[in-house]
Amino acid sequence: MSGLTLSPTVSRPARQAAGGALVTMAWRNLWRVPRRTWLTAGGVAFAVLLVVFMRSYQIGALDTMVEVGTEQLTGHAQVQHPDYLDDPRMRNTVEGLAAVTETLAGHPGVRAVAPRGMAFALVSTGSGERSFGGQVAGIDPAVEFATLGGRALPGGRPVERAGEGVMGSILARNLGVPVGGDFIVLGTGKEGGVAAMVLTLVGLVESGNPDLDRGFLMVHFDDFAEAFGLTDEAHAIAVLTRDPRGAREFAADIGTMVAAPGGNAAVRPWQELLPELEQTVVAEIGGSALFAVFLVVIVTFVVVNTFVMTVFERTAEFGMLKAIGMAPAAIFRMVQLEALWMSLLGVALGLLLSLAIVAALAIEGIPMSAFGDFDDMLARFFMPDVLTPVFDLAGALVMTAIMLVAVQVAAAIPARRIWRLNAIEALRAEE
Repeated sequence: MSGLTLSPTVSRPARQAAGGALVTMAWRNLWRVPRRTWLTAGGVAFAVLLVVFMRSYQIGALDTMVEVGTEQLTGHAQVQHPDYLDDPRMRNTVEGLAAVTETLAGHPGVRAVAPRGMAFALVSTGSGERSFGGQVAGIDPAVEFATLGGRALPGGRPVERAGEGVMGSILARNLGVPVGGDFIVLGTGKEGGVAAMVLTLVGLVESGNPDLDRGFLMVHFDDFAEAFGLTDEAHAIAVLTRDPRGAREFAADIGTMVAAPGGNAAVRPWQELLPELEQTVVAEIGGSALFAVFLVVIVTFVVVNTFVMTVFERTAEFGMLKAIGMAPAAIFRMVQLEALWMSLLGVALGLLLSLAIVAALAIEGIPMSAFGDFDDMLARFFMPDVLTPVFDLAGALVMTAIMLVAVQVAAAIPARRIWRLNAIEALRAEE
């Protein structure tokens, strides 16, 4: 007796063809109700547009805030004695100033290098009638980049040569020293002796921080070094890098290059020098992340509602497909592919719109005058007149991935009904 045995196994080409057919069917099914498809895809696109644009605006604002905050005085990184940050004593200096400065200046990621001498001293008028404590910074005008010392209020100018100094406007007012008047600085030198300087006030500065304006002054580095007994050394060497966001990586990279054999130097990124600024940046980023999560949740509910209607409206169709032998898993995949097509459409629209808007605004920037009259505040805090958004590619890719996953999950919730669907009951329901 002979018989013919048919293998139930489906060949690989057949499975690939079936998979390709599902992709095509899913795309065609998407346009059965075009209005519903466009509304749902539009919701996805709006969420992506809003999150990516706000993120780009935020990145531009945070970059500006970091630039202003660091260039005002600290720089993007500083080379210090390992103990200076926690214990700013006069003895905690970086030795070999010339060699360290040369090494930093030769690094391709460095824009500017400025040595600083820092000390706490007593500042008084020439008559000695008034005296106040303050922090003295010795700077080299030829290389100094700090905006705090580089810009003086009208009627004055920055430090240009030895024998000159600038101070905070509140300190000058408390002392009663006019621009052009003399003042005295008394402190303790590195070896414990008396450090004294008689200087001429050539300018006043305002940082917007009353505590700083009340007790801060800048003098020429040569005067500072001579008075406080520094020899080829400084308390800090401030650095401007080409990438403020990569300050930590820069500090780790340059640390071994500038460290003396005895461990005399350590590189501190601005995140360690200005922890309040870093906390502000982290808080802003965290707030935008919560807003993005909120939008994703809303879009997820919209997609769930869309596919609930889709599954119930197509009950008879799914029953017929099961009746002719289509596996529930294949039907489920088809629905998921429909959700994927719709999410891809929405994400693509959102990314294109956000990229176009950010690119258009980046040409001229967003004028701060659009948010009100902030001219005086901008001038006081050395802020730019326009804010330039920066397209955040990494953030856009993360948002794209999150949205694609969220839509797939949202579509899978109502599509679970396909597994429990009875083909006969579904066909009867159509009648």
